[in-house]
Amino acid sequence: MYYPKSHITPNLYSNGELSIKNNNTPYTGYYFKTLDGKQFTGKFPGDGKNQELNPYTNTGFTTTEEFEANTPEDTRFYPVNIDYTLLKDIKLNQGLTSSPTPFYPQPNEQDYQLGEFTRYFSKKTNENKYTETSALFKNSLHIGIQLPWLITGDRDEVIRVNQNIVKLREQQLNVSGLGEYLKFNYIKFYR
Repeated sequence: MYYPKSHITPNLYSNGELSIKNNNTPYTGYYFKTLDGKQFTGKFPGDGKNQELNPYTNTGFTTTEEFEANTPEDTRFYPVNIDYTLLKDIKLNQGLTSSPTPFYPQPNEQDYQLGEFTRYFSKKTNENKYTETSALFKNSLHIGIQLPWLITGDRDEVIRVNQNIVKLREQQLNVSGLGEYLKFNYIKFYR
């Protein structure tokens, strides 16, 4: 392969956000980028084998919890967001916000037909401060929490199930105060 020097950005570094194209193995090390948007291993053309790279998408996990525990804190690198990340040429942890953005969810008609939707919360690791967010937000200062939330069905059953889910997540993540943050309103959005 030949690229003129003016068509190469050399000496870039991957922290695992890229993978070898032919086998999706995460790649950590130097790489270079070409004017046509391709990325290759090595500091420059001719530095080693120069294997083509792709964004790393980790889809080998069987549960949401396993996926969340083994992916970067930066949600822009989740498979669902990778197109945006590539378009903006964002590097891992570049411009990562340190605080969650508050969000007030609004279930839509499809959610009500399904009977549930997902709510997301972020809790500061060193205090019982929760924030509801639009997507999973976690970093070294915040714990991300994802809850399936019932919104239709028998009222007493909805209360019981949502309450149990909150208690379960508190136990799983070794946190407290989520129920209190929710003001113990386990039928919020119910109809």
